[in-house]
Order: sequence, then C-alpha cells, then structure tokens
Amino acid sequence: MKATAEYAAAKIAVWWDMKDCPIPEGYDSCRIRKILEGAFEEQGYSGPVSITAYGDQTETPGYILQGLFSTGVSVAHTRSAKIQVLWDMFDCPIPEGYDARQVRPSIEAAFKELGYSGPVSITAYGYLKHTPLQALSSTGVDVVHTVPG
Repeated sequence: MKATAEYAAAKIAVWWDMKDCPIPEGYDSCRIRKILEGAFEEQGYSGPVSITAYGDQTETPGYILQGLFSTGVSVAHTRSAKIQVLWDMFDCPIPEGYDARQVRPSIEAAFKELGYSGPVSITAYGYLKHTPLQALSSTGVDVVHTVPG
C-alpha cells in the first residue's frame, strides 16, 4: 500500500521485537536501518525513521548490538515478560481527569478480560514535563523521556 500525501512525510517509529523476529544467522546488523528505510521509501514514505530494538539483550551477541548502535538503532533491554506494553503517550495520552494510578490496573484487567494472563510490563514513552511521573511509576509503569517531534 502506497503512502497517501497526508502521511508521506510523517515520522516513522519502528518498535522491533528481537525475540520473535531475530536477525537471521550471518546477516549484517549494520544493514538493518538501510533496509527498513528503503522499504518505507518504496512505499512512498520519506519521513524520519526511528528504530528501537526490544529484547533480552543479554542473549544478543555484542557484534550485532555494535552494528545496530553504529547505525543509530536504539536497543532496549526488556525483561522476558509474557505481555509487553509499549505506550506512546504523545498519540495516546492519559485522558484529562483520569487517575494515572489506575492505568496499570486498567490495562491488566483488559488483558485478563481477553484471556491473557501472566506478568505485564508497561513502558510509557512521553515528554516528562507533561507526564504524571510519580503516579505512573508508583504502579510499576516504566516511564521513558522522549522529546516531541
């Protein structure tokens, strides 16, 4: 599907699950960024691309990590939780008047209602000046500061 004019220059964020989608054996990790950007360009997207690779990085060989770092791919170490929530607070902020301490219980209840069980790891990405940091972190939500735009 080709990009529409409205989204062609939009910022692109890639969140890559390295456990379920590892780099194939013998593949040069330095090429990942170029390949992804090329795939987006083929579809008509020209916006800036940020790539974050998530996984248990203690299981990733150092030369692969070095290759990713060298091309500007961010690497995040995540616990091997059954459920990993990556929350973009820019596009999905906490509704006005909603108690931030209820975020974790609400998310966990939603997963339970869908039939999922097990530990839930939540990482919220947002601008800390506009984030109820203490209320979120008091419930075990990890908050990562990112700059808008």
